[in-house]
Amino acid sequence: MTVWRRLIGYRPGRLGQNTLLGTAGLGTRAVIQAAYLLIVSRWLGAEGYGLFAGSVALAILGAPLANWGSGLLLTRYIAQDRASSRAMWATALVQTGVMGGSLVIMVLVISALLLQHGLSLTPMLFLALSELLLLPMAHAATSQCHALERGIISAVVMSLVPLGRTLAMLGFIAIGIAGTPDHAATAHFIGSLLGILAIIAVIAAIDGLPAWRSRLPLRDAFRQGSAYAVSNAAGNSYQEVDKIIMLQMLGAAVVGPYTVAFRVTSIFLMPVTALIGASLPRLMARAKSSDERTRTYRAMLLSGVGYGVLACVGIMIAAPWISRVFGSDYGLATHYFALLALWPALFALRHCLATYLTANHKQAARSCIEIMGLGIVVLLNFLLLPRMGAEAAVLTLLATEVLMAVVMALFIKQGRLAGNHQVQ
Repeated sequence: MTVWRRLIGYRPGRLGQNTLLGTAGLGTRAVIQAAYLLIVSRWLGAEGYGLFAGSVALAILGAPLANWGSGLLLTRYIAQDRASSRAMWATALVQTGVMGGSLVIMVLVISALLLQHGLSLTPMLFLALSELLLLPMAHAATSQCHALERGIISAVVMSLVPLGRTLAMLGFIAIGIAGTPDHAATAHFIGSLLGILAIIAVIAAIDGLPAWRSRLPLRDAFRQGSAYAVSNAAGNSYQEVDKIIMLQMLGAAVVGPYTVAFRVTSIFLMPVTALIGASLPRLMARAKSSDERTRTYRAMLLSGVGYGVLACVGIMIAAPWISRVFGSDYGLATHYFALLALWPALFALRHCLATYLTANHKQAARSCIEIMGLGIVVLLNFLLLPRMGAEAAVLTLLATEVLMAVVMALFIKQGRLAGNHQVQ
């Protein structure tokens, strides 16, 4: 520990505690999501789950835009003035209601008019409401808890929607409802609704009711959140667009095993997300000196990438068990899971570099780089999926992570050199 402190020049304090609590919360959520994944994939079978997962991916594609950057906007305001928390919570709810509702309509139109393979209108509506309205509200609540440095509460809040979904699925199975994608979409929505109602009650208990009259005007909130929203959309959508393209080109039977491998790998990313969620308010706070911010960033980078390397090893060890756990229908998931082993380390590096840009008011640069990454993912998947199958999606994902990390690192280095030149 002493060597580590000397290396990063940082002593773990409240940040370390909140990171551990955030990791514990994400670990709990990971267990719940793993249970949900296992229940749904076995209930629906590989082809049924592939259709369900591809439809969910369409809704998730717009989810980062649904609260129009209110999570990061909320973090920034509360980090600078904690008294603004109730007003910003109201702002986040209004932004999500307006933008998320608009996206729900857009997703239904795209699903009905453009996609050959997908769910019917009503179950697609349930999925869109879950992913574009209810879940973004939960994410905003988690950001608020992080900004208030309420680590234990954030750990609880981030788990409530996944818990509601899992319980709803179990309830449907227990009363003997047939395992179809339409029924799974209904249970998904009911669980999401129960989860967000519980979250609203928790936030009211720890911080009071939303201060509706003090919220930011909608025009100002949308203007200030624009850069964050675009970055979130590009930075997260590239992880989901491959499943939509794959469903149309290769069919649900291929999407099912690939999505299982992808979702299990995503569980290994959660400690990195917790670390960044705990670090960002510190990096954004006005009161922090530049030296303290540097130490915080260094601690985040070394911890995140170090964990990512360990996660790679963990995935390789766990890979042979995937088909045994999920069943013979998911035999190819083991292969895809092993191919994804490098993703946690690359994800951690790219996210730490991206967080540096956000904290240093370079959000526009981050957005441009992540939009570039999304475009590359879409292009390469259209070109390579018909020739290589699902392996193309894995290789495209890893290559895009590397490319974005390199471009971000070069941009940061150029900015530092320019800053040093100005000082001289």
